[in-house]
Amino acid sequence: MSMTDRLPDGMSTTGEHRRGRWYPWLFVGFFAVVFAVNAIMIGIALSTWTGLETRDHYRKGLAYNDVIDRQAAQQARGWQVSLGWTALEATRGELKVTLRDGRGDPINGAGVVVELRRPTDAGLDRLVPLVARGDGFYAARETLPAAGNWNARLVIRNGDDTHIQMERLWIAE
Repeated sequence: MSMTDRLPDGMSTTGEHRRGRWYPWLFVGFFAVVFAVNAIMIGIALSTWTGLETRDHYRKGLAYNDVIDRQAAQQARGWQVSLGWTALEATRGELKVTLRDGRGDPINGAGVVVELRRPTDAGLDRLVPLVARGDGFYAARETLPAAGNWNARLVIRNGDDTHIQMERLWIAE
């Protein structure tokens, strides 16, 4: 038996490896890179998720055409709605809504609710029903828990008509 018969496969008596012996390590390296990139992408995805999601997404998707029809009817009515905030002190103030029809006449007797939503903290959200003050003017005093940006969703019901409008409010300290 010669010396080369006792050496491991791929080794020669001079100590050189047989050509191509490192090819399997290419596959190992490739999959190591794939796993590392996937781990990074999972980490980014988990750290940037806002936590916002749509409730009843399936039902809302089915009602999509109804939403479009209601939006078209709302635009055809031509109501003029303006939302305002008058600060009384730090985060205490008065929400005001002026409501006019398509001809500019005041709309009285409507039910007006403002849903105030804090974009960064859902725990601060609140519903503020406004009281009619006459001549298409509705108002309510409110103390907000924080200054800054607030999303206001106005829901106005007058008879069978519903008007929904989104506004952004900036509440200064």
